[in-house]
Amino acid sequence: LQVIAGHDARDSTSLQQPPELCSPDSLSLQGLRVGVVREHFGPGLDTEVASAVQVAVSQLQAAGADVREVSLPHSRYAIATYYLIACCEASSNLARYDGIHYGHRAQKFQALTDLYCQSRAEGVGAEVKRRIMTGAYVLSHGYYDAYYLQAQKIRRIIASDFQAAFKVCDVILGPVAPDVAWRLGEKSKDPVQMYLEDIYTLSTNLAGLPAMSAPCGFNANNLPIGMQLIGNYFSEARLLQIAHQYQQASDWHLRPASEVA
Repeated sequence: LQVIAGHDARDSTSLQQPPELCSPDSLSLQGLRVGVVREHFGPGLDTEVASAVQVAVSQLQAAGADVREVSLPHSRYAIATYYLIACCEASSNLARYDGIHYGHRAQKFQALTDLYCQSRAEGVGAEVKRRIMTGAYVLSHGYYDAYYLQAQKIRRIIASDFQAAFKVCDVILGPVAPDVAWRLGEKSKDPVQMYLEDIYTLSTNLAGLPAMSAPCGFNANNLPIGMQLIGNYFSEARLLQIAHQYQQASDWHLRPASEVA
């Protein structure tokens, strides 16, 4: 954080914002307002995950934090909104990888068009292809207003929900995912199911807020459970401080997880 914080004169997207840097031990949790999202503890959340996160909340409360419930009522639209916007951005940004200017170049091709097709077919995986094709469809004539534009409007509403929540809390806490990790490749044939695992984190990305995860327990199969901390704009240092204080009172980050689920 000390390396990347603050203004970068060579980055046109970098804000003139003074870096918020301080010692991780300099923040007391006494009086810290922690918001627990009501919608994150509804149907679909694994009971072991819910229990572990609630225990973490209790530990922060014992350390002096003021825990209160907050609501993100439009977070249920986050998955559809995010994957519409992300696929559109992927389709637009990856168009430059044509095998000539950027990216992998196929060695065997018949003509220029074939070079484009072979390079992109060889150079990207199935998930990237899926997102490029979805984005191209959404951005096509007749669908831009119906899908992409509406998704951008919902994105703004989701960001407004967070700002309303931060009026009553300093940091938002919740589970990282509704389940623990699955075996490598276990759900590769069901991308929609994989997308649903992002239900608690995607709204943060849409709002452009800083967030981080920290280990807070294990399930019965010794697979790790994570809690996430979400802060307001430019509060990265505070998030790191809170996570550091939590880890002083727990040892989940020191315990090895199971190698086989």
